[in-house]
Amino acid sequence: MTKYVRQDPEMTRRKFINAAMGTTVGIGGLSLLSIVGGVKPANTLTPEKTLPAKGDVLVYADPAKNNAPVALADIKEGQVVFAFPKGKVNGTDVVKSGIARNQLIIAKFPEAQLKAPTDIKGTDQGIVVYSRQCMHLGCAVEVKAYPSKGLKEAAVCPCHGGVYDMTQGGRVADGPPPAGLPQLPIKVVGGQVVVQDFFQSLPYDITEAEFETQKKELEKA
Repeated sequence: MTKYVRQDPEMTRRKFINAAMGTTVGIGGLSLLSIVGGVKPANTLTPEKTLPAKGDVLVYADPAKNNAPVALADIKEGQVVFAFPKGKVNGTDVVKSGIARNQLIIAKFPEAQLKAPTDIKGTDQGIVVYSRQCMHLGCAVEVKAYPSKGLKEAAVCPCHGGVYDMTQGGRVADGPPPAGLPQLPIKVVGGQVVVQDFFQSLPYDITEAEFETQKKELEKA
């Protein structure tokens, strides 16, 4: 039995593209190309696209921060930080910002609010980290309240309404996503947020085989 189960992304993409073609007639080819082009990005593996791995330090995604490590003072309850992992690939320091699944949400909650299926050992001081990429069609989720599900701080997809509960392992709380947001285990070390392991579930737009191959290669490094 396979370890990771989710909806076939190719079937999902085809449905989305077919719908896009039906709704963009008369709008122009550029609009359609923008939609289709965003559905399946090129997956040629480069250092900037490798998975977050143990020892990577989380740095600000905001370009104005110049890849500085995320400061603990900026990680507050009710205020998220977007980040990328930074680590060594083939002996060179690399900010792994070359693929959408590596943009991360750093959130903080009262520790008592973090419930299963959250990997509690992969949190620290109430800090929990997830991939920002929606598991439906790969859009970047936003973080805001979702009152209809009683969530004061949820990850909400602006494209098709997927909602994730970040206090419960990124589980799907509403909408079409076939799986929850992948959690990334972290630890606070020397005032920095440091990755402790790989994503705890299969991220968007990567096959199980690709996922396992990358993990093995990174473990060798």
